[in-house]
Amino acid sequence: MKKIDINRRRVLGSALLVGIGAFYGLSVQRDVVRIYAKETQVLLHLAYHLFPHSQIGPGSVDLHIAGYLHFVLNDKRIMKEDKDYFLKGGYWLEESAYEVYEASFINLNKEQKESLLQRVVTERWAENLIYTSLTYIFEALLSAPVYGSNIDSIGWDWLEHNPGFPQPKSIDEIRYEL
Repeated sequence: MKKIDINRRRVLGSALLVGIGAFYGLSVQRDVVRIYAKETQVLLHLAYHLFPHSQIGPGSVDLHIAGYLHFVLNDKRIMKEDKDYFLKGGYWLEESAYEVYEASFINLNKEQKESLLQRVVTERWAENLIYTSLTYIFEALLSAPVYGSNIDSIGWDWLEHNPGFPQPKSIDEIRYEL
């Protein structure tokens, strides 16, 4: 076995290099995570902002928009390109939030979110993102609960809407029709 000459200076120097490398690595990793928060969370917070709960009716949270967006993003009938563009919109919105406020869209207050949306809405991607988000919100408001939203028919009750029959009873019934 080969004898290795170890001294305190060499150990401390190595520890210092490892520490600097780890700190630099964590710093870079933290920036990556900070800038690129999960697009679906950004899309949810956009929906919460666009259609908030009020005294006159339910909001996106009440409608369980998260369940509906999960259904939509996993629906094979929606073109992959459309889903990808929707998710990219969330990415671009998050990127814009960091450019303007150096914070995630998720962490902005109501006024900052509104200001940011007013600022970016002139860009084609943002116009499409808001349009698509509102479309999904209204679909969630009117959809059958089996699609993951409108739990306990909250949207139908609020609008005094008669959804018609027959209604799908299970998600398997929907998949069978595909």
